[in-house]
Amino acid sequence: MQYVFLIVFLFLTMTANGQMAGGLSDANATEYTGSAWKSIPEINGQNNGGNYLVPIKVLKAQVQVVAGTNTILEVLVGESTCAKGGPIQAKQITAANCPLKANGQRAIYKVTIWEKVWENFTQITAEKVRDVKPSEQF
Repeated sequence: MQYVFLIVFLFLTMTANGQMAGGLSDANATEYTGSAWKSIPEINGQNNGGNYLVPIKVLKAQVQVVAGTNTILEVLVGESTCAKGGPIQAKQITAANCPLKANGQRAIYKVTIWEKVWENFTQITAEKVRDVKPSEQF
């Protein structure tokens, strides 16, 4: 009888995708490129450079199910050809209208996206981890 309660308890604490509620799980980083683009306005709000930054690659992705979903990304960003103060605003940046600048500056940012889809709630925070040397490969 105790085993039945244990199994029921474990089943009830699992989420639909098999993660334990509250636990941090590694995810396939290549599936989070769209999420990285959502964080660009927040990243560019911290960017003191003359051009906007754009995501190059998601290096690491983790997901945590809490009161909603926390997605934690490590994103490699690079300087684009779009100047701040130009015709394109930070929320309008796409890969098509702001291409990556050749030999531009690069950096790694830690991005946290907290979503509660049933409340139409999204909170994005970004923190610069470090600058990236031109010789570094990812």
